[in-house]
Amino acid sequence: MMRKIAPHLLWIGFLAALSTPAFAEPRTISWAPVTTYTDGIPIEAGRTVTYSAYWTTDPGLSPVSLHSIGTSLAATSTTFDPDVQGMTRGGTVYFTAKAVLSTGEASALSPAYSWVVPLGTSPPPPTPPPLRTPGAPTGGRIIKK
Repeated sequence: MMRKIAPHLLWIGFLAALSTPAFAEPRTISWAPVTTYTDGIPIEAGRTVTYSAYWTTDPGLSPVSLHSIGTSLAATSTTFDPDVQGMTRGGTVYFTAKAVLSTGEASALSPAYSWVVPLGTSPPPPTPPPLRTPGAPTGGRIIKK
């Protein structure tokens, strides 16, 4: 029987901006951890999950358009600077992520989460709705072999 990773990468959210020195504006992107397969069975002991986070200006998340924010991340968040990443101020970017088990099995990309890059230092964007919203679309999955 095949099991799939639970869709915990449904929504990607942002945390408050850190104190910023002049010209820098680090932001933090975070997501819920993947701990179970879609059938609700926990990922087996000894298997670890890492994450890769990306951004793009393509709402369709074309693989050739993805820019890495972080790969092989053990944590469920990473910090980035929009200017260092090359994000256009005032433009819309789309974030996505995927989970990878220590066995090499990888999920599909999570659905895109859009964000308008602030023109200057400003409050962070609002937090997205809870992950388990009834009727929400499914996110990335890992198929257990």
